[in-house]
Amino acid sequence: MLERKVRRDKIIRRKEFVSALISIAASAILAAVLFLYINDHYLHIQAVPSTYDVIRFFGGGARPYAELSDNEMAVSFIDVGQGDCELISVNGCNILIDCGDTDKIDSVIGFLKYSGVEHLNAVIITHPHDDHYGGMYKLLSRFEVGEVIMPRLEVNSVTYQRLSKVINDKNIRFRYAKAGERLTLGEDIFLDIIAPIYFDYGEENNFSAVARLVYGETSFLFTGDLERAGELDLIDAGLNLRADVLKVGHHGSAGSSSAEFLEKVTPRIAVFETGAINYYGHPRSEVLDRLAEVGCEEAYSTAANGNIVIVSDGRELRVLTEKEKAYSFNE
Repeated sequence: MLERKVRRDKIIRRKEFVSALISIAASAILAAVLFLYINDHYLHIQAVPSTYDVIRFFGGGARPYAELSDNEMAVSFIDVGQGDCELISVNGCNILIDCGDTDKIDSVIGFLKYSGVEHLNAVIITHPHDDHYGGMYKLLSRFEVGEVIMPRLEVNSVTYQRLSKVINDKNIRFRYAKAGERLTLGEDIFLDIIAPIYFDYGEENNFSAVARLVYGETSFLFTGDLERAGELDLIDAGLNLRADVLKVGHHGSAGSSSAEFLEKVTPRIAVFETGAINYYGHPRSEVLDRLAEVGCEEAYSTAANGNIVIVSDGRELRVLTEKEKAYSFNE
């Protein structure tokens, strides 16, 4: 009887010891997570790894993740639902174009951090609509930024006031997008701002800052929400619009990607940045037909593919996607 009681007491003590160890471990993990969160958002102690570093160490984080060789450039189309966000990374230089709305900004920050981005050489806001820049004030507060570039427009909104405050508080260089400017990113690598050309449009979408990225024999065209009137002005200006990869204008709206424009661009790859559920029917069937008519070979959408990364070595392109489902022109 006594022996049985002693054995039972040992089992109870063992269980209590294991429970205490579990509680201590759980408390330590919770404290570590809380400390990492506080450091990420408030303390910014450089010697302490960030939450993103820890997650990336264990194989988590942004998908797809592109390991670049010395001669490669990556253009990431970050999934922000019904909105735009693109990241250009080459030679340690990072340029962000748009960032989506406020509710998606944590995903964008996570993608950048998981990808090892700590500094943005330039941020380009194509135009001040919330689905393109709504969360930018939050993003600018979390990164060192060289300069912010956006079209000259009269904007009176809370979003713009928040953006302006962060720019002023952090003393970030700010300038207006101007056609004809070039950002040199390396040997044989440059980003040309080719629009807006004029400043008398009735539709704000046509003020979109349009940029053409060239690396060797490969090229990308970022069009924001540019619509037909702005597209025709680019054609009339005699600009080189040729691009292997086209970020399709205005999420695939029928009012963008005119036949005349696509004939000048003749893209091999089209990327739509759309929400899985959107009430606009983007991308529109008319746009898909026009792309097919100019011989576009491949199409991807953030709705179907999630994050999309296109890597260039100056000659060839390779496409990495978060989700394998391909977009078909025949759907």
